Formats: sequence, C-alpha cells, structure tokens
Amino acid sequence: MKTFSNLLLRLLATLLPLSLIILTNCSSSDEELPALASVVAKFDYDLSNEGVAPSTVTFTNTSIAATSYVWNFGIEGETSTDENPEFTYEEFGTFDVTLIARADDDRADTTTQTIVIKDPLGGKKPTLYYTDRATGQIHMIILDDDAETPIIQTFGENHTKPYGIVADLDNENLYVVDQADELMYQYDALVKGEKSVILNVADLGEDDYMMYYPAGVKVIEGRLYWGAEGGIYTSALDGSDLKPFVEFSTATGALEGSLPLGISYDAENEVIYFANDAYDYSGGVYKVNMDGTGLEEIIPGVDAGDISYLDGKLYYFDFITAKGTIYEIATKTTVEFVDYPVEFVWGTIADPITKRVYWTDRGTNDDGTDGKIMSANLDGSDIKVVLDIDNAPVVGDVKTLRPYALALGLF
Repeated sequence: MKTFSNLLLRLLATLLPLSLIILTNCSSSDEELPALASVVAKFDYDLSNEGVAPSTVTFTNTSIAATSYVWNFGIEGETSTDENPEFTYEEFGTFDVTLIARADDDRADTTTQTIVIKDPLGGKKPTLYYTDRATGQIHMIILDDDAETPIIQTFGENHTKPYGIVADLDNENLYVVDQADELMYQYDALVKGEKSVILNVADLGEDDYMMYYPAGVKVIEGRLYWGAEGGIYTSALDGSDLKPFVEFSTATGALEGSLPLGISYDAENEVIYFANDAYDYSGGVYKVNMDGTGLEEIIPGVDAGDISYLDGKLYYFDFITAKGTIYEIATKTTVEFVDYPVEFVWGTIADPITKRVYWTDRGTNDDGTDGKIMSANLDGSDIKVVLDIDNAPVVGDVKTLRPYALALGLF
C-alpha cells in the first residue's frame, strides 16, 4: 500500500507542471491582439490671392495612421501622391477635392472637401480704354465676345496729345497724360467721371522738369509713375509728394536727356521696363529695379511707343524692324508676329484676363477715318480687328477713330 501511494504521488508530481503549461498556453491563445488604429483621412488647406483665380491651394495632410496618399483636385487628370501637395487653380469655380489615405496593410479612408475659387472679374467684364487724338476724348470698349457689335462709351474732352492712360481699379480712377499741354488729368471714376488736373508743369516751379513732355503712365503699388524728358518720376495718386524715381544724367549713365515713353511693371520681380524715345534720343528697351538701381538696356536699337510686360515677356511694336514683337526675357529671344501698320503704333498692352495683346493703329488720316484697334493671342496667333471705322464711335455725326494710348480695366 505504501508502495502504491508513492507511485501515485510521483505520477501527480509529473502531470501537475504539464497541466499548468497547457492551461497557461490556452489562456495566452485566448487573449485578443490590440486593435489597429483606425485610418482617418483628413486635410486642411490655405488659398493664395484671397481665393481669387488664379489661386494656389496649399494642402496640409492631417490624416491618422496612413502612410500613402492619393489626391484628386476636382479637375480631370489632375492628381498627386504627395503628402502635402500644392495645386494652382487657373480658373474660378467649385472643385471637389478628394483625399484617399491608406495604411501599409491596405486599409484606407476617403474624405472630400469642396473648394471655391472666386471669379477675378466679380461679374464685371474686361474693358479697354483708349485715347483718341482726332476727337480729344476717351473711349471705353467692353470686351464682350457675346455682343454683336462693340459696346463703347465716350467721355472726356480737350486732350491734345494723350500719350498715356491708366486705370486704377482699386480706387476706380482713370489717369491721362497730355504730352502737348504737359498735364496729368484724373477722372474720379472709370467712366464719365469728373476730370481734374493733378499735375501741371506751369504750377511746379523748380520741379517743372518732372512734367517735360510726359508720356506713358502706370499705377504701381499705389503711386503714379510716368516718363518725362530725362527720367521717370512718381507722385501720390492725387499728385502730391512729387519726386524723381530715376533720373538719367552723366552720374547715372548713358541716358542723359532721354525720354521714357511706355512704362510697364513686373510685380513679381519688382522691375520697371520702359521704351526709350528713338525719335530724338537713342531708343532701346530698358529695365530698372523698383529701388531705382540696376538701370540696364536689355534690347538695343528698338523704336517703340508703349511696351507691355506679362508672364516673362515684353510686347512692343518696333518701327525699325517694322514688326510687332514678343521678347522672351529669360532667353533673350524675339518672335515677330505681325507687320507694322502703315503709319504708327503707340498703345500696346497685354491682358492676363482675356489672354490677348492689344495695339493701336492710328491710321494714315489725321481726321480719324481709317484707324484700327487690333488684338492677338499672347503667342501672336489669331490676329483680329477689335475696332475699325465701321463700328467706331460717332463724334459730331461722324465715325471717328485715331487711337493712341491703351489701358485695361473692368466694368
């Protein structure tokens, strides 16, 4: 009996640890694995240009537990796999932006947000202002492709040689330079506003040289800039705070006594471009920094009136080559896209809204019976007549068109 008890004890001693191992293993296998974090697709975004087209949208990815991403920007074929992409919407409208966020094990989540890009015109239509030497008036053409005939408004009077015009859209004012009378006019509205003289050479005393034969005018960063004999000058929008911007003298180089005609501005690089008078002086196209430094001739030998900058290109009409010309600034190459008119081109302006370049053909007759305003795509193709004597405004019962300076606006 004693022997049997000993055997039973030995058997229990052997089986007990094994049962504990089995129980332990069963307990471990029954426990659940920790749950994987849920994949959540999320993003924020910021819009440039106050959301007005063209607007670059910067997307900030705030997704959870994802390692790869696919974006659809709401335009066919426009996607990205960047974690935090940027995308530029060139046109206005509403766009459904979708983000698919995915984990390494292929679990995924999708989210969509609607982005609104605003209309840069705000319901207004692009307009083209031009001065007319035959009538001494200002005319405005509404650039409406749906209109059967051009919609034109006429205002102002007594402009003798109106060689510069610019629309200040922020304040809804219009400025006109009269070279013959050496005056700067302000219209206190973009159409049919009250006209006043804000700069008169006769009132400037020792500063009168700043209004000798004034030509092209631009509104740049809330100030007026214009060319006059010997330099470029600037004032506040009401004509106060008159001062030189850059003067061409023996101290600054080879442009002493010159006359900047057309002026244009590259806001991104803060550079002014201008065409120098080639009738009395040396001609050429120049650039100068907005701090007045870096005066440099970039295209020698050009005889042009106005000049227009847009997207790295200069547009002008060169009397010497007898061609309308597009100059690529980065590559220093030119494209000649149209023959020069029989007489003279003064106004030239490139429009980022209609994506066309416009120019004036004053015609051969001083009475304004054969002038034209023309346009082309920004690459020089698709040349069209915008206005000719057949649809010109009637002045004193006679259709009249002798266009000179051009400006762009909205109406």
